[in-house]
This record gives sequence, C-alpha cells and structure tokens, in this order.
Amino acid sequence: MRQTPDNDAIYKRLYSFPEMVADLLASLLPADSLALLDLDSLERLPTERVGDDYRRRLGDATWRVRRRSPGGASRGGWLHVLVLLEFQSRNDRAMALRVLEYATLLYLELARQGALSARGRLPPVLPVVLYNGEEPWTAEREVADLIDGSDSALSPYQPSQRYEVLDERRAAAEDLGRLTRSVVLVEQSRSPEDLSRLARCLPEWLRASASEELRRAFADWLWVLCKRLEKRGGEPPAPPEELTLEDMTMTLEERVSRWPEPYIRQGIEEGLERGRREGRKRGLERGRREGLEQGKKQGLDEQRALLRRQAAARFGARATDRLFARLRQEESQERLGEMGEAIVRCETTEELLRRIGA
Repeated sequence: MRQTPDNDAIYKRLYSFPEMVADLLASLLPADSLALLDLDSLERLPTERVGDDYRRRLGDATWRVRRRSPGGASRGGWLHVLVLLEFQSRNDRAMALRVLEYATLLYLELARQGALSARGRLPPVLPVVLYNGEEPWTAEREVADLIDGSDSALSPYQPSQRYEVLDERRAAAEDLGRLTRSVVLVEQSRSPEDLSRLARCLPEWLRASASEELRRAFADWLWVLCKRLEKRGGEPPAPPEELTLEDMTMTLEERVSRWPEPYIRQGIEEGLERGRREGRKRGLERGRREGLEQGKKQGLDEQRALLRRQAAARFGARATDRLFARLRQEESQERLGEMGEAIVRCETTEELLRRIGA
C-alpha cells in the first residue's frame, strides 16, 4: 500500500508532468507571448541550488522551454519557468524576496555551467506562485515595491524582480486551460456535491490532454479529498495502487449520498461544543457578577462591625443595640461613612441615635 500523499506532495506530483506546466503557461501568458514558445520542448531541471556559501536551497519545480522567433523558427534560446508551490493560510510578504533569491541562484548555476546565450546573456525567467490559501493573496509581487522609494535618485540601483500568482481559490476557471481549470475547480469545491459534479467532468476534460499517469494523479488527489471529507480531519488511507479516474468518479457518486449523515453528526457535535463554550463564557460572567456582589456584601459587613466597635467603645454596649439594628438596614457605603462620622462627633447616645435615624 502506498503512503497517503499530503497537499505538498500531490502538487509536486501534478506539476512534474510537462502537460500540466504547458497548460499553466497557456493559462497565464497572453497569446502573443505564448506563440513564441515551443511547449513541446518543455524540460524539467533539477531543483537543487547551491549558493556560494554552500548551503543547499530547494525550489519546488524548475522548467525550461524553447523560445521561437516571431516567424516561427526556433531561436535556440530558453525561457526558464520557476514554479513555486505555496500552501499557507496567510500571505507571505517576503515572497518577492524569495523569488529573487531563487532566480539569483538559478542564474548563478547557469553561469557556472556556461549555459548562456550566444551573446553571453542569461535567459529570461518566469516565476509563478501557485497559492491555495483561504485569504486572498495581497503580498507585493515586485521586490522593488518592498524597498523604500523616498529617494528617487537611488531607484536605478535597486533590484527588480516580479512574479505571477495563480490564486486558485478565487481564479476565474473559465479563463484557464483545461488542466489548470481542473486544479482550480477542485480547490474551489466547497461541498461533497461540488466534488462529485466535478469528478463527472474530469475524465472528459483530461482524456485528450493528459497521460494515463497524470489521470491517476488526479484520481489520487480526489481520493484523498474524498476521504478527508468523510473523516472530517482524520488521516485518510493511502489510495489503492490501481485507482483510475473513472473508478474515482463512481466512488464519489456512491459515497456522496452517504455523506449527509456524518455532516449532521458533525453539526450536532459542533453545536454542542459551541454550547459548552457559550456556557463557560456565561458561567465566567455570572461568576464575576456574583464575586463582585459577594465582595461588596463582605465589605459592608466589615464596615458595620467596625462602626459597632467604635460606638461600643465610646457610648457603651447598651447604646449599640439600636445602632446595630440601624446599621443592618443600611446598604450604602457612603451612608455608613456618614454614620461613622456621627459616632465620632456626637456627645450623647440620644444625639447619635437621632442623627442616624435609629
């Protein structure tokens, strides 16, 4: 049994196929730029780069493709495509710097190999970030935009490197090639029914433009998503060895009718958990209120006892009986304070009792 692939492994496998990269380029580039590329010449390059400090840095996928002359003949030059696969829940503000680092390491490697044009020039690069996070991608796409531009005289000396982003959760699928559209629509599926409808279309979409191995890669991806929906967060089992896209379509059709019950159970569990959280919150609020009330009551009792001791010391124990009855009726700390002042100022018991209204 094979190991269960994670998202990173699935994407790296999908974009190890030249037809996926060709479709990605066709989806991102304008027609006139695409016409200058010989997509049949796509060639994958090693992703390891060794900087001058001898530390290895790994890219996700690097390809090169032959460029044509405007008349259609091959010019012999290459366009290098850097595909950076990002799986994160938030924007990476430093992505432009990372892209600049990848491009620089690629250029250093090509210069070491002597892989330059006839005029000794470096080839152009096209950095692409595939992003499937929940939030829209808003990070700067040009490294120059990360640099303080207050001194325009220094602008010519600053690095410049731009990258392209395919924000899969928000891309307009109808504007993309079939393979890229398939990836985007899988990412945009929000329910088992969405995934089931998509699975019915995939075999037809992929039949003409995808190898059998690539179709199996899509089938494995759907299997993992299907099992995650069923498990709701648990680790899905590894896909079977010979899982075809048609098999996966039938599996989805069969299972989608059984999914509502687990969803209902999950809703009940989530409702109970939310109720428990709300109960804890309300309990804390009630506890705070009761604590304040209890503290206030305790403070009043202590203040009354102090006043009783003061009155007994000055007027005798007998004089405090009627005073204490009056103290127990008073709930205002301010009024108790006034009674304490009367105990100090009054000369006789009668004057004290009259003044405090006993």
